[in-house]
Amino acid sequence: MAPSYANRFTTVWNIGGSGIPLVDPDRVEPHDRALRAAARSIDSWSYAEGVRKTQQLSRSIVEGFLAGFDLLVTPTMACLPPFVGACRAGTDDDPLAALRNSYPMGVFTSVFNVTGQPAVSLPVHHDDATGLPVGVQIVAAPWRDDLLLQVSRTLELAHPWTDRRPPVS
Repeated sequence: MAPSYANRFTTVWNIGGSGIPLVDPDRVEPHDRALRAAARSIDSWSYAEGVRKTQQLSRSIVEGFLAGFDLLVTPTMACLPPFVGACRAGTDDDPLAALRNSYPMGVFTSVFNVTGQPAVSLPVHHDDATGLPVGVQIVAAPWRDDLLLQVSRTLELAHPWTDRRPPVS
């Protein structure tokens, strides 16, 4: 089975910490320590393939924007905002559980970290049960930060959120 986009992205992401010396490796969180260990096991061919495939995906996404549309609107996350610390569930047994737990929070946004396109998350709604903000992500074509900011400001005026506060638990 061919590696997925998420696996290739993770390969490239993990290597990002290489060459950064740690003053005290024992003070690094277990999940970060596990990512560094995973990075050490990645061969150069897999890394180069991961970079190439994420670049190809980036080009195809950007081409779609340039060919046919100005903005893309998605949810910010594929889940409601979790409570503080929720992504650490299961990390005592598996330090990489935090990464898997956070996947629903980044599934819509991470691809635009790769493409480098201008994007914004706006808290235009809140969950009635928890009072936590629920966002919408708007992504613009490359070099169209101006359009993104104009639309963001219009939405902010139509759905103001500066006075909203989540409940204190």
